[in-house]
Amino acid sequence: MRRVGVALRVGAMGIALWMGASAAWSDDGMIVDCTFPGQVRRLGASATTVSPRRVAKATVAECRLGGGEYTEAAAAPPAPPTTAGSPAPRLPAMSSLSADPLTELNVWMPMAVAGMADAQVVVGELYERLGKADLAQSWYEKSAEQQNSRAQVNLAGLHEQRRDVRRAQKLIAQAAGLPDMATQGKPTVVLIDPPAALRLPRSNEVIRVGDPGAGEEVTVTGRAEALMGLSSVKVNGVDLAFDERGLFRAPVKLGAEPATLSVKVSDKAGATTSVDYVLQRGSASSIQADVSRDAFSGKRRALVIGNQAYRHWEKLDTPEADGQAVADMLRRRFGFQVEFLRNATRQDILSALGRLRSEAGPEDQVLVYYAGHGQMDPVTTRGYWIPVEAEVKDQSHWVSVIDVTDQLAAMQAKHVLVIADSCYSGTLAGSLGSRIDAALSAEQRTLALRQVARRRARVAFTSGGLEPVIDGGGGQHSLFARSLLDVLDRTHGTISAHELSSIVAARFSHLGQAQDVKQQPRYAPIAFAGHEAGDFVLSAQPIHAP
Repeated sequence: MRRVGVALRVGAMGIALWMGASAAWSDDGMIVDCTFPGQVRRLGASATTVSPRRVAKATVAECRLGGGEYTEAAAAPPAPPTTAGSPAPRLPAMSSLSADPLTELNVWMPMAVAGMADAQVVVGELYERLGKADLAQSWYEKSAEQQNSRAQVNLAGLHEQRRDVRRAQKLIAQAAGLPDMATQGKPTVVLIDPPAALRLPRSNEVIRVGDPGAGEEVTVTGRAEALMGLSSVKVNGVDLAFDERGLFRAPVKLGAEPATLSVKVSDKAGATTSVDYVLQRGSASSIQADVSRDAFSGKRRALVIGNQAYRHWEKLDTPEADGQAVADMLRRRFGFQVEFLRNATRQDILSALGRLRSEAGPEDQVLVYYAGHGQMDPVTTRGYWIPVEAEVKDQSHWVSVIDVTDQLAAMQAKHVLVIADSCYSGTLAGSLGSRIDAALSAEQRTLALRQVARRRARVAFTSGGLEPVIDGGGGQHSLFARSLLDVLDRTHGTISAHELSSIVAARFSHLGQAQDVKQQPRYAPIAFAGHEAGDFVLSAQPIHAP
């Protein structure tokens, strides 16, 4: 068993802060906002433009090939801060419009003024990046009036920043198309021990707890969470104490007959959630997974990165094993085509992301998993992933998360999920996901999953916020990876990324309690990556009984 906290995964992912300038690995591969020409109809010597020009994210090479126009940044981004006596970092040449939101405004504003909803939401994002929240809100509202779900999500983010959580949740429900099925604002509850089979819906789920013998008492452990603050937890009508993580324990008598476990949690605003379980003696058997094959029709692609053998940063203990185990799990249980990068360089990471972007089709799912060092620039608040060859004081070989976001935004893939196990993962807004009520019937839940699966999703699940995270704590894996692998291994059927994150966070809190781990996993849409209130939907492969 490895010692807990042998090293800290020092750094930042900064998902909610993925904006601003980024370094490019080559001009041709850089993502830009390209203005493509409209369609032209020719008849003899005359030509008529039959469609307006359009703007889309593309690489420089693709823009040139399509006869488009893009604007190179007039100047390089501000140099990152350096310590006294250290040389200035080397930054490659810039060619991204993301370096200059004002330049981008000149491209998008005419179309926004003309009433194009997609252009209006982009203008709002550019104003938000410039710190002009009021102007951003006005353009989001114009686009939201045209039922643009991306604008509704961004508008919800502004309301949440202003502590108007209820308004934010209402907008998210509208954007997801689930006003009657999403538990926006309601408390959540997850059963940790005995572990549920994770064959959702969880309401009235039968849970086998081994063979304790008639009359023996079983201790049930769970976790409740409430955005408005947890007020009470009741199990079978009895009030229970809960800790700062929302963890609670309840003794349940379990005889020869099944026992009912009714959990009711309330928040400080008066909202309640109730979930019923059935506890039954006996070991769990193989389950035929109830896979929703129509949740999506595309391919499942994954890029897994495990960086451990650093040349200049402190070496880590678990990322290689974490990455290998996650890659194997995704292949075996969920049918992903997986590329696994072990101790990847900057070129390795950016090239793999570029391949993913070019290969992923409009119905595909893309999952990116990163384990390793990260860093956050304290001045620009930009996050970076650290390749194995990168130096500590030279950012030229760091991978800006803006590079990653540019690729995600330009991908055709319908669903993209980033899972990152690194330090300082960013300040994420906790209420901005489409939550599906655990108490829904099977038919209602299937309908809800289909609804969120139809919409474009760019979401992230990280091992912590702005705090360091431990490298270890889960045997040969990090505590986060151990929790994730445990939950994925017990998942049967179809589960949304938001549900997955909630269950993993609950197990993480339970495992971390004895080690006094303060970090807490976070889930949220990725800022400015084109999220449209959908969610990443995982469908397990069928498990056939022998």
